[in-house]
Amino acid sequence: MEAATQQPPAPIDPTPLHEIPSSQPAPAPQTQDVAALAPPVQSKAAKPDDGWLADLMGKWIQDLEKHYPASLRTEGIQGKVVIVAMLHDDGTLTDVRVAKSSGHPMLDQAAVSDVEKGPPIHLARPLGRPQRPIKFSISYDLKTGR
Repeated sequence: MEAATQQPPAPIDPTPLHEIPSSQPAPAPQTQDVAALAPPVQSKAAKPDDGWLADLMGKWIQDLEKHYPASLRTEGIQGKVVIVAMLHDDGTLTDVRVAKSSGHPMLDQAAVSDVEKGPPIHLARPLGRPQRPIKFSISYDLKTGR
């Protein structure tokens, strides 16, 4: 029998692959936006509809007896004070403080004092918990004098 003749292996190109020029760039790896694939996440504790409370607070603030300091009126100082407080299920407000100043400490203090002295809020429906923080603004305007 004749021995099969073997051909020598083809020579190996010593150039590393990362140095071989390519006529076209390699395609970018395909990725998917996971957020686009996932269903929308819904919180188990849905946010309550606070429209009724916002309306109620707007009316309460409008009817609030404000004491615009005479010295500030005379000086032409006016402004808006953003207040945060704890609203209790009996309609009382506690822990009243300034969240954003009007820029005038006397006006800020007048707003806190007016809110603390204000009547309880007659809640149109239960809060659903013993207390909750609320945020609202009190404006002191020279045109209305309040």
